[in-house]
Amino acid sequence: MRKITVMLLGAAIIVAAAAAGAYADQIKIGVGVIGPISPQTEADIDQIVGKLPNVKAVPIQPPGGVDACVKRFVAGDPDDRLDAVMVVSLPTESFQSQRDSNEAKFTGAYEIWTLNLSTLEEDRHRFTFTDSEPVVGGLTAFLSLPAQAFAERATGKKLISSDQWQAFEAVQTRVEAKLVAATKLYLATASIRDTTPLNPLDTAKALLDRGDGEDAMAVFKSAGINNPDVQRMIAAAQGQLRRSAANALLGRTLGAMAGGNAGEARVILADYEKAPSAEPSRADSIRRVLTEMPNSRPDSIYDGVIRTDVPTLDHQAFVAMIKQLFAEQTGSSPNEVIVAAKDLTIQDKDAPKGLKEQLDSFAVALGRSAWLMSLKCGCDAGAVLESEAVGEALLKAKFSPSFTRPQVGLP
Repeated sequence: MRKITVMLLGAAIIVAAAAAGAYADQIKIGVGVIGPISPQTEADIDQIVGKLPNVKAVPIQPPGGVDACVKRFVAGDPDDRLDAVMVVSLPTESFQSQRDSNEAKFTGAYEIWTLNLSTLEEDRHRFTFTDSEPVVGGLTAFLSLPAQAFAERATGKKLISSDQWQAFEAVQTRVEAKLVAATKLYLATASIRDTTPLNPLDTAKALLDRGDGEDAMAVFKSAGINNPDVQRMIAAAQGQLRRSAANALLGRTLGAMAGGNAGEARVILADYEKAPSAEPSRADSIRRVLTEMPNSRPDSIYDGVIRTDVPTLDHQAFVAMIKQLFAEQTGSSPNEVIVAAKDLTIQDKDAPKGLKEQLDSFAVALGRSAWLMSLKCGCDAGAVLESEAVGEALLKAKFSPSFTRPQVGLP
């Protein structure tokens, strides 16, 4: 009898646990695409995400990077609240083709980017692909063959286009099939599976830790200023907000120094010294170097003070430094700087034109960026220059603490 009672009790616990799981808050993941991805493939990706345990996939139009996602999906309209975001990018510009009398080859890249909106943890996973088609009856015949002949061998999806690019579109159909398969494989172990329900106050704390006080305050306001927890967090964060504002000026000062512009560094340093949370000792050491060294000396003379200050910069200050460095060296400010654990990606829409006119300047800026990233992480680091999200790399650089100078070259 006792054994039966224990079994019944165990069964009851299992049923209760299952019921609790069934009624747990469902995680909402916004899924969006960038690039020429067909509606059917987009629906396939939505379906894959929606099959994750306790997850609802919500189709979205990607608003941009971390800041844009926070403003819309955390601090924006409550009806738009999400717990995480996943964006799949497949830019046309990443496609490259090589054709001869026997075969046409296509290569390219696409990326999956995920963002946990409570912790702001990001994950970027890039896939590369190669596909080809044999040329039957010469290149002209290849370009004029009905796309359906290829599509039936690929995924069975129908193509609408009837122009000379049908063959290319047929190959792209196969590429999209690979994208769907790779997405499913990636999600099997992706960190986004560990997403928990959105906690705006956790988001605000993560923003403060990144040095992003403006977005943190927007999140606080969306959570309700009259909320006692919000009031306590704002009071506790005031000092951190002031330090973040000062650190951004410090980062720009170091960026101007890394770019070799002592005059601009002095101007920004003066603004830093006026900030309530400026550290006099740091300002003094920078001013001393700037005073002792003339404007015409090479930027390497500032490396000592840069090595001291860079490792302590928060995320926003480090980004401000890289943007200032590029502005000084190339005259062009990046549209976005993406900082990962050991490398950074610099996206500049004007870079293709700029490289034609001043390749050396961009190479120096990217090399210095890789060096700064190495100082930041204390490890081997890399830097990539792109013209747009997931576009082909224009330049690559790497730096190791054992190097005497950065290594920069074409991809």
